[in-house]
Amino acid sequence: MKRLLRLLKRTLSPSGSLTSRTMIGGLWTAFTNASGQILQIVLLVVLARILSPADFGLYGIATLTLTALQQFSRLGFDTALIQRHEENVDPYLDTVFTLQILRGAAIAGIAFLSAPLIAAFFSEPRATPILRVIALLTVFQALYNPGTVYFEKNLKFHKEFVMSFSGSFTRFVVSIGYALVNPTVWALVAGAVVGNFVQLVVSYLVHDYRPWPRFDRERAMELIDYGKWIFGSSAISFFYSEGDDIFVGRLLGSGSLGLYQVAYRLSNAPATEIAHTISRVSMPAYSKIQDDEAALQEGFHRVLQFSSLVSVPMGIGIVVVAPVFVPTFLGDGWEAMVAPMQVLAVFGVLRSVRTCASPLFRALGKPDYTAKIHAIRLSLMVITIYPLTQAFGLVGTSLSVLLTSTVGIPIATVLVLRLIGDDLRSLVAVVGVPLAGSLLMGGCALAVRRTVTAAFGEGVSFVATVLTGVVIYGLFLLAVEWRYEIGLQAFLGQFKRSF
Repeated sequence: MKRLLRLLKRTLSPSGSLTSRTMIGGLWTAFTNASGQILQIVLLVVLARILSPADFGLYGIATLTLTALQQFSRLGFDTALIQRHEENVDPYLDTVFTLQILRGAAIAGIAFLSAPLIAAFFSEPRATPILRVIALLTVFQALYNPGTVYFEKNLKFHKEFVMSFSGSFTRFVVSIGYALVNPTVWALVAGAVVGNFVQLVVSYLVHDYRPWPRFDRERAMELIDYGKWIFGSSAISFFYSEGDDIFVGRLLGSGSLGLYQVAYRLSNAPATEIAHTISRVSMPAYSKIQDDEAALQEGFHRVLQFSSLVSVPMGIGIVVVAPVFVPTFLGDGWEAMVAPMQVLAVFGVLRSVRTCASPLFRALGKPDYTAKIHAIRLSLMVITIYPLTQAFGLVGTSLSVLLTSTVGIPIATVLVLRLIGDDLRSLVAVVGVPLAGSLLMGGCALAVRRTVTAAFGEGVSFVATVLTGVVIYGLFLLAVEWRYEIGLQAFLGQFKRSF
C-alpha cells in the first residue's frame, strides 16, 4: 500500500515540461473543483428536502453582504505574486499577511456593526444574527497561510486539493449533521464557519512557511500598482455577478432569493468548475510564456477547446433535464426554479467560454481589460434587470444576466485576437465542433425525456435522458475525430505523456 501511494504521488506531482505541469495541475484543480461542486450539489439537494427556500434566502442575504465587503476590499495581491517573473516571493509574504489581517478585521467589524441595517434593507430582521456569525469567516480567511500562493504560482495544485477538500468536506458533514438535529438556516451557517476554520488549520499543515506581521511599504506599493485593476474588476464584478441576487432579495423577498440562488448554483456548477479550473491553471502557465506569441496562441486554443468540449454539452444537458431533475431531487416547493435554471444554464455555457480570456489578460499585464468588460456588462444589467423582472419574475432576472454575458463575448474575443495575433476563424473552429455535437445531443435527449416521462415518470426519465446525452455526445466526438482529426487524439496523447 505504501508503494502504491508513493507511485500515485509521483505520478500526480507536477514535473517535466510546462505543458505537462499545466495538465497535471489542471487535473488536480479539476479534482478540487469537482469534489467541492459534488459535495455542494449533494448538500443543496439534501438540505432542500429539509429546509425551505426562505432559509436559503436568509443565508444568501448574509453571504451577499460578506461577498460585497470582500470584493470591495480585494487588492489582488495573490494574482500579483503569481504574475511576477521571480520564483521566490517570500520577501512579499509577511507584508501580504499583515494587510490580509487588517482587511479581515475591518470586514468583520463592518459586517457586525451594519448587520441590523442590512437586515432592514431586505426587510428580514432574522438576518442580523446570521450575518454577525458569518463575519467570522473573514477572520479565518485573513489568517490563512500566505505561503499557499506557491501552490498556484508553481502549479502544485495537489497540495491545494488537500486544503480545499478539507474545508468542503467538513462543511458538508457539519451542515447535514446540524440540519438533522435542528433543521434551520443555522445548519448552513455552522457548516460554513467550521469548514473555514478547518481550512485555516490545514493551510499551515500543507505549507511550511510561517508568516509574521511585518510591513514593507515599497513592496506593498509594487503589489498595489498591479492589483489596482484587480480591485476595480472585483468591485464592478460584484455588482455584475451579485447585483441580480440583491435585486431579487430586495424586490421579491427571501423566498424568491432562495429559489434563484439554488437555481444559479445548480445550473452553473459545471461552468463554475470549468471557469475556476481554467483561471487557476492557465494564468500561471500564460505568465511563464507571456513573451512567446506562438506558444500563447497554442495554449489559448487548447484551453478554449477543453472548456468548450466540457461546458457546452453540460449546459445544454441541464436545460434538457431541469424539468425532471427539480421534482425528482428537490421535491415540492421548488417548481418555480425550473425556467430560471434553464436560462441560467445557457448563461453558464457562455460564462465558461468567456472565462478563457480573463487569465490571459491578467498574465499579459492587462487586468484592466477585465474590469472594463465588467463595466459594460454592468451597465446593460442596470438597464434591463428591472423591466425584465417586473414582466417575467425570476425568469426575467435570468434573461437580464444572460444578455449581459452575450454582450461581453465579442468584446473579449477582439481583445484576445489583438493580444495573441490570432484570427477569428480559428477560434470559431475550436468552438464549432462541441456546439454542433451538443445541439445534436440536446435534441435526442429531449425526445427521450418527453417519451420516457409520459410512460415511466420523472425519476426514470432523468436517468434515461442523462445516459442518452452522454452516449450521443461521445459517439459524435469519436466520429468527428475519426473523419476530420480535430485534435482530440493528440490532446489525449499529450495528457497521457504528462504522467
